[in-house]
Amino acid sequence: YLHHEPVFPSERFGALKALFEELLQKATVRPDKLDTPHFEEPRLLDFLLDDQIIDLVEPLIGPDIGLWSSHFICKTPNDGPASAWHADSDYWNGRFEAFTGIVTLWLAIDASDRENGCMRV
Repeated sequence: YLHHEPVFPSERFGALKALFEELLQKATVRPDKLDTPHFEEPRLLDFLLDDQIIDLVEPLIGPDIGLWSSHFICKTPNDGPASAWHADSDYWNGRFEAFTGIVTLWLAIDASDRENGCMRV
């Protein structure tokens, strides 16, 4: 587990947040079900492949990096399912022969604290 803050300069992060809000407005599914939105939104793919992201991942797994998935976990107040305590490796079980070389990167769009249900590590 590593923590790096901030990933993007404030202006670039503001553009990511605006894009996220736009995708939420256009969504035809619940906000917590926005799965692989980068398949249809090239602007999001640009953020996910930004040098700022690559520079965080490359020291961990080397230069041969592939983007397997993206997912917005958007939880509106008092609505939607909770995310129980888990390890991301459970999700990948059976999809790869080994878990080496797999990195999960979480970009929090909003502040994450105890009042709004932060991630616990």
